[in-house]
Amino acid sequence: MRVGFRTIVSLALCAAAAGAVVAHLAIDVVGDYALTRDSYDNLRHGSRELVTGVALLVALLLAARGLRICCEIAADNRSRLLRPALRLRELLAMLFGAVAASATIVPAMEYLDGRLEGMPVRRLADAFGGSIALGLGTTLICAAFVALLVYVVAGWLISHRDSIATIIETFLRSFRDAARKSGYECVRQRFTPRRRRTINALRLAKRGPPETRFA
Repeated sequence: MRVGFRTIVSLALCAAAAGAVVAHLAIDVVGDYALTRDSYDNLRHGSRELVTGVALLVALLLAARGLRICCEIAADNRSRLLRPALRLRELLAMLFGAVAASATIVPAMEYLDGRLEGMPVRRLADAFGGSIALGLGTTLICAAFVALLVYVVAGWLISHRDSIATIIETFLRSFRDAARKSGYECVRQRFTPRRRRTINALRLAKRGPPETRFA
């Protein structure tokens, strides 16, 4: 069973956003030593927090979706036995998508920083820190590394999906059993005092026939 297209796209988007932030920071650090003029030093980089927030949001959505699937499996008593797997084709698609998106996001981040500071970036080289080769190469390395990291983590979680579903099923079962037990104990411990019969009730009550005894 293969992983769905939406999952691959979400993983690639999360990896691209995280890789772009890492690449933007790496270009800023490497440019201080490798370039005579580093264009990243002249601006404040508020776009890093923005893209980091996007990456965290996508990661949270992926985690919530995975948790929902595990809860559904646990509720169905793990009726779906087929395990989804990330194959080589999914890995290559995710790597290509993450690297291509990061190479687009990095200069877009610098253009956004320039607009916010009132100093628009006019050259593509300045969008990559002052050198297209250095900036693009750093972006490709960082994006590929983050994509591989996301792939490894996602693959581990997907391969252990049944174990996660079993843990959730155990927690849900213990919670339901505890709820039933507490309700039963409340009913069992409920005390209803017996009312004494009044005199009128004793007068109106009929007696049964006398017992017959044989000597």
